[in-house]
Amino acid sequence: LPRLPAARPPARPPSPWVLRCVHAEGFSAEDLAGLPADVCGFPVPAEGAAPLLVGRQHQQLRFDALLGRAPGCLSFISRTHMQAEAKKAGLVVTNMSLNPVYIDREPLSKGESRTLVSEQVLSFARLEGGAHVLFLS
Repeated sequence: LPRLPAARPPARPPSPWVLRCVHAEGFSAEDLAGLPADVCGFPVPAEGAAPLLVGRQHQQLRFDALLGRAPGCLSFISRTHMQAEAKKAGLVVTNMSLNPVYIDREPLSKGESRTLVSEQVLSFARLEGGAHVLFLS
């Protein structure tokens, strides 16, 4: 008898969540729009899957490309900076770093979580002259 291929588990539906870069220090809007989608987009796994871990350890090449015109900012992206997890209520973002994360220009402290809805802006910041400057959104 012929061997049948093993049954595959049902595929999870794709997540509707993708973190898209809308600002990168040193890039004009036109230059940023010209970057490949796989550089500017961070797809978040569907609800029920492991969360997306974001940081230099996980997306080194993306951060190198996005901060290629402001390489000093790379030191403000932690190895594991944050996690993003798709939920029914929205996208739950948790800051896992001492480096800041901002949601709509409001800081998110280490260990703090917030649920985002579509069109909210998540940003990374650096300290300059005693104030945080958003360099990647």
